Amino acid sequence: MKIGFIGTGNVGKALAQLFTHAGNDVVMSHRHSVDSLKPLIDKLGPRATAGTIEEAAEQDLVVLAVPFFAIRELPVPFPNDPIILDVTNYFPNRDGSIMNLEKHEEATSEFVARQLHSDKVVKAFNTIAMARITSLPKPAGNARRIAVPIASDNADAKTTVAKLIDAAGFDTYDLGSLRDSIIAQSDGPLFISVGTKADMTARLANIKH
Repeated sequence: MKIGFIGTGNVGKALAQLFTHAGNDVVMSHRHSVDSLKPLIDKLGPRATAGTIEEAAEQDLVVLAVPFFAIRELPVPFPNDPIILDVTNYFPNRDGSIMNLEKHEEATSEFVARQLHSDKVVKAFNTIAMARITSLPKPAGNARRIAVPIASDNADAKTTVAKLIDAAGFDTYDLGSLRDSIIAQSDGPLFISVGTKADMTARLANIKH
């Protein structure tokens, strides 16, 4: 799969490492010059290339790895109607007050879908600290394999991202629709939560009680 990355901070770097190791080609981009990405490309290896944000947005799947406030600055709609993997988190003290998000009248992933005019947004990989994620992959069937919460309003897009997650060394924990991803947001019970499918099921059951 050809994957474009918009954003090359800790999140973008870590996920690009996981995805290239799983056999995917990536196009890395950020708001600075393409040439400034050379050290990162050299580190990621032959499956990685540098490009502009516009070039990254042309890929089969686009990873949003930018601060939440930057979403409004992106050129939309993306060409070729790609799957959009939303790994962003909304923090009011950094991103500014957006009352419908703070009141949970809209999930942050729903906001992203609306801003980018896309019905192929998938929320995932926003709940795990990136500093440790590259040490967490395990083979399928391992009893301690970490589960990544995932949500989308598009079944096909969710399936595609679930396969990507599996190839990267993780299980998925299906939250349901984008609206259901609220529990995995920065103020939700699954944020910075690492565990197996069983762990997450137990955690959510305890919260409901």
